[in-house]
Amino acid sequence: MKEPEKNAMVCNIVDWLRGVEERAALFYAEAAAAFAEDLEFSAFLSRLAKEEDDHFKLLNQAATQITQGAIADSCFWVDENLQQNAEAPFVRGRSLLKDNQLSKAALIGIIAEAEFSEWNDIFLYAIGTLRKCGREYQEAAAELDRHRLELEQFILSSPGGEALLAKTGRMHPVWTKCILIVEDEPAVANLIKALVSSHAEVVLAKDGAEGIARIRERYFDVIVSDVEMPKINGIDMYQQALTIDANLNKHFVFFTGTRKPQHHRFFQSENVIMLPKPTSLDRLRKAIKEVAESARPGTLN
Repeated sequence: MKEPEKNAMVCNIVDWLRGVEERAALFYAEAAAAFAEDLEFSAFLSRLAKEEDDHFKLLNQAATQITQGAIADSCFWVDENLQQNAEAPFVRGRSLLKDNQLSKAALIGIIAEAEFSEWNDIFLYAIGTLRKCGREYQEAAAELDRHRLELEQFILSSPGGEALLAKTGRMHPVWTKCILIVEDEPAVANLIKALVSSHAEVVLAKDGAEGIARIRERYFDVIVSDVEMPKINGIDMYQQALTIDANLNKHFVFFTGTRKPQHHRFFQSENVIMLPKPTSLDRLRKAIKEVAESARPGTLN
């Protein structure tokens, strides 16, 4: 996929999210009508439809603010593969609904698959980048947490619900890897965490000083780090980390917007993975997986 122009990356995320939220609201509304005889379930679906419609309206407002320059450049864009995976449950659900073949159990499975996918993690990232533009965006992030909790409780109360949540990787994960994310921008750190937290334990550090403190405390399979941060930058942290464990050079993924020639010469001389900001989510995830799998036996899906 061709990298979008930098000033189009936020539009790429918000425009895609608008489409998904609109599709989700329509699907839930249609499902509520189809299951109208099941009053409790239909009411639950109607609430979902309203919440997704509220998200859609908020993103319309965000799109306007983007054109006014109220949002910073994004560190990511949404790959076509990720878009298709996130949208697939709604496409499948609407097809089954149209053919009158959508059972309640199948619908609950579709809800679990869709709502606990990376779609909502990306929504939170987008809202996080807009948090300075108004308290409505902060409220939306808090509302999404409540939305997810209600979904989890509803799914758990359904037959086979625990197995459904376990399948999404959002419940009772088996921690086979441990990943440190050193990043001073919370929205970026939280989205990277969301990409891998279903399959690994994740620790966050807000700068290089905190990062090196965490490295002294424990072993990490992967260390994802920015470069230009307060207190200690990512390169100084890397050099200090090697005095703790000389093999940690194989565990680093630098994810940075630095353009300084000396930094890029350093990456080349050390032969470490460096991904520029912005990059695609899929490319970042693959780089983390590659380092995790080479660090020691095991898999990171």
